[in-house]
Amino acid sequence: MSCDELKPQRKAELPQDGGQYLPHRPPMRFVDTLLERSGERAVASGVMPASGICFDDQFIFPEYFVEVVAQAVAMANGYDAACAGEKMSGGMLVGIDTFRFSGSVSPGAELKIVTEKTFEFGAVRIIHGEVFCDGRLVAEGDIKVWEDPG
Repeated sequence: MSCDELKPQRKAELPQDGGQYLPHRPPMRFVDTLLERSGERAVASGVMPASGICFDDQFIFPEYFVEVVAQAVAMANGYDAACAGEKMSGGMLVGIDTFRFSGSVSPGAELKIVTEKTFEFGAVRIIHGEVFCDGRLVAEGDIKVWEDPG
């Protein structure tokens, strides 16, 4: 989806560097690029860091994958706001449901993150997220996010 489909003030074709749409900065920024945006669905990518706060010696914290999904959603929301000529609003992760981890990821691996909003009630959204590495599903689940209505 391009910004033209979102009644934009400015045009931004995809893929886009996601840094401009996220408040996160290294070492807390885990998602790099917004690849697709269509309706309630977004696709982003990132690279598994070689070191940092998402590791305990040789193991990846499962919460890393939850944060990757949350950042992909925030990136899509920032893109939508920019396309509409609006200021990006804040939000926060408020819940995690049924998250499953089904694979391991090596440092430096390219990740693809697919998100879709499945429910909305007021400022609370439920987002289903899937994280892929080399075409294989490594994590999936639902998160609850609160988005500042502005």
